[in-house]
Amino acid sequence: MTADITADIHALLPLYALGVLDADEAGVVERALAADPALVAELAGYQEAAEGMALPLAPSPEVHTRLMASLGGGRFEKFSNRMASLFDVTVDRARELLGLIERPASWEAAAPGLGLVHFDGGPAFAAADCGFVRLAPHAAFPLHTHAGEEVSLILAGTLTDRRSGRAYGPGDEVLASQDSEHDVVAGAEEVMYAARAMNGLVVAGAPARPPKSDRKT
Repeated sequence: MTADITADIHALLPLYALGVLDADEAGVVERALAADPALVAELAGYQEAAEGMALPLAPSPEVHTRLMASLGGGRFEKFSNRMASLFDVTVDRARELLGLIERPASWEAAAPGLGLVHFDGGPAFAAADCGFVRLAPHAAFPLHTHAGEEVSLILAGTLTDRRSGRAYGPGDEVLASQDSEHDVVAGAEEVMYAARAMNGLVVAGAPARPPKSDRKT
């Protein structure tokens, strides 16, 4: 369980003690309780304090959305198996990674209209640059050269390769071979895709690789 998910479970414990969670949220808490005796002890304290307490506010929409995405209830759940294969991670880990999409703090504003999330791949792709790319409507990812093979999975929107003119939509995979060069542009809606690049990219003649410290866990 990652730090973000653990924090979300802690946020839901007092609400569980009061019996105000919906069935999905209560199930998430119960699975966490079964795996962590420390959470059981923490819940007991909330249950004792809950007697006579007024009902608290529901968890924030951001916490709810991120937690559900991380545990298989998010808008990109249908891609979890393909994400697992693309990045050599378990399906549960793929769901956690998809949960990063819903966390505003995960995103780096790399350029106007361009957002990035970096994370580590599994053992087979530990050396690769892995992450999510988000393009605002009609925004472009600049001209770049692939220092190694890159595979991208489109999650939302339509992405067009301006060199070939080919358009890709949700569920399509885009393969770029080593030393290939192109630039891509979003259509009328926001584009989101997951990418795994070996050896990084070269943009404007300079290597572009995220430092390990920038990668999310």
